Amino acid sequence: MAKDTHIELHVDETLCKGVDGCGLCLHICPKKVYDRSGRLTAKGIRPPEPARPGDCTGCTLCMIYCPDLAIVVEKTKEQ
Repeated sequence: MAKDTHIELHVDETLCKGVDGCGLCLHICPKKVYDRSGRLTAKGIRPPEPARPGDCTGCTLCMIYCPDLAIVVEKTKEQ
């Protein structure tokens, strides 16, 4: 990926089943970017948390394999 590309990871907690109900993103990420959150959402789940976003390569595997479409990997050009 070009050095002038910035990657943002977004987890929609209203769609996500949480890492205890699914957790595919934790297991599919080749760089282990996500961790289990230490907090509960309003739905009572622990969502994935991009704990190491700087390690993300932008492969989008987490977004592709998320069954709830709760993860978005956004690639932007740095200004």
